[in-house]
Amino acid sequence: MKRLLLILAALAGLTACEGGSSLDHATRSKLEELDRYIASREIYYARKNGRLESLRSIIGTTKSPDALYELQMNMAREYFSYSLDSTQHYLKSCQAIARDQLKDKDRYNAATIMLGHLYGKGGNYLEASQILYGQIDSASLSPSLKAEYYWVLYDFCGDIAGNSGIVESLSIPPASAYLPTLFRLLPKDSPRWRMALRNKYIEEGNLQSADSVSALLLAGVKPEDRDYAIHAYFQSEIEYRRGNQQERMNWLIQSAECDLVNAVRDYASLTMVAQIILPSDVDRSFRYLRMAQEDALAYNARLRPWQISRSLMEVEDAYAVRQADARSSAIVGLVILTVLVVVLLMAFWMLVARSRKLTRTKAALESSNRKLAQADKVKGDYIVNFLEGLSSQISVIRTEDNHFRNLLKHGKADQLLKELSISGRSEKAREEFYDSTHSLKRKAASIRPPEGSPRNSGYLPLYALA
Repeated sequence: MKRLLLILAALAGLTACEGGSSLDHATRSKLEELDRYIASREIYYARKNGRLESLRSIIGTTKSPDALYELQMNMAREYFSYSLDSTQHYLKSCQAIARDQLKDKDRYNAATIMLGHLYGKGGNYLEASQILYGQIDSASLSPSLKAEYYWVLYDFCGDIAGNSGIVESLSIPPASAYLPTLFRLLPKDSPRWRMALRNKYIEEGNLQSADSVSALLLAGVKPEDRDYAIHAYFQSEIEYRRGNQQERMNWLIQSAECDLVNAVRDYASLTMVAQIILPSDVDRSFRYLRMAQEDALAYNARLRPWQISRSLMEVEDAYAVRQADARSSAIVGLVILTVLVVVLLMAFWMLVARSRKLTRTKAALESSNRKLAQADKVKGDYIVNFLEGLSSQISVIRTEDNHFRNLLKHGKADQLLKELSISGRSEKAREEFYDSTHSLKRKAASIRPPEGSPRNSGYLPLYALA
C-alpha cells in the first residue's frame, strides 16, 4: 500500500512538471536584470523628454537661421529613434531653412539624406527610394556628405534585403555594391569604416575576423552609448552564426538594455529576445512583445509593428498549445487524484475494519480475563471451604474422641455404646460436605469457561466440585 501511494505521488509530480524546456540559470538571471531595466523605463523616457524640452525651449528663442538649422538638425538626431513624425517635422523644417533662408545646397542635401535614411529605417521604402535615388545628385555632394550619402544607401539596401517581400520590388543594387565606395570615402579605422568591414566579414562567413573588428567597435563606446546597442546587436549575429546561443542571448539582452537606457522606441533586440524565449517563457515573451509593440506604435514606423505582430501571432499559438497542455495535464491530474482518493478510502476502510477487529478482540480478552478471575475465585473459595470443613471435622472428631476416651477410662462402656449407637456423626459430616459442594457447583455453573482457554489456565472444571 505504501509503495503504491509513493508511485502515484511521483506520477502526480511528473504531471505537474510537464511543459516546455526551461531556461538555464544564467539566462534567467540576465532576463531578470533586463526586467529591472524595463521597470525603470519611464525614468529613461522622462530623462529623454526633459532633454528634448530643453532643446525646444532654446529653439523657441533662436532667431538666427544658421543657428536654428543646427539646433533643429540636432533635434532631429535626438528624435531619430524616438519619434518618426517629430524627426520628419524637424528635417523638413531644416530643408525649408536651407533652401529658402540659407540658400545652402549642402545643408539642404544633408537634411534630405537624413530624411531618406529615416524613411528607410521606418519601413517607408518607396518614399526612401524616391528621395535617395531621385532627389540627390551625388556628383554635387561634398566629400564628407558623399560618404554620409553612400553609407545611407548601403544601410538602406541592407534593410531592403533583410525584409524582402514587404513592399513592391524596387530596382536597387545589393548593399555589397557600395562597399568599395565606402572603403574609399570613409577614413580608415573610423567607426563606420570598421562597421562596414565587420559586416563584410559576416556576409563572407569570416567570423573570426568579424569578431575581432566587432571587439574594437565595442571597446570604442561606453555601454550606455546609443552605438553600443547597435554593435552588441551585430555581435549577437556573429555568435548566432557560430552556433553559440548562450552568448547570442547575452549580447541581445545587453543591446536591449542599452536601447532602454537611451529611450529608443524603434529597436529589434528586445523583439528577438522575446522570440527566442517564447517556447520556454510564454508570459515573459508576451510582455516583451507587447512593450515593443507599444513603442513601435508610439514611434509610428510602418515596418516594426508588422514584424512584431507576426511574433504576437506566434505567442497566441503558444498560449493555445499551453492551454491544451494544461487541459491534458488537468485531466491526467484529475485521474491520478481520483485514484489516490480511492486508494486512500480503501486504506481508511481497512484501518477502520482492523481497528474494529482489535476492539472486539480486546473486549473478548477482557471478558475472558474476567471469567478466569471469577473461576479462580470459585476455586479458591472451594479450597478454603474444603479446608475449613476438614478442620472443623477434625476438631469435632478430636473432641468426641477425647470424650469417648474419658468414658472408657472411667469404666462407662455402656454409656459409650449408647452414645455411639445414637451418634450419626458420619451422616452429619456427609450432609455438610454435600451442602458446601452443591453451593460451589451452583456458583461455578453461573460462569461459562472462555473459549479456547488452556487446561492449565487455572479454571476449575465442574467435575472437580462433584
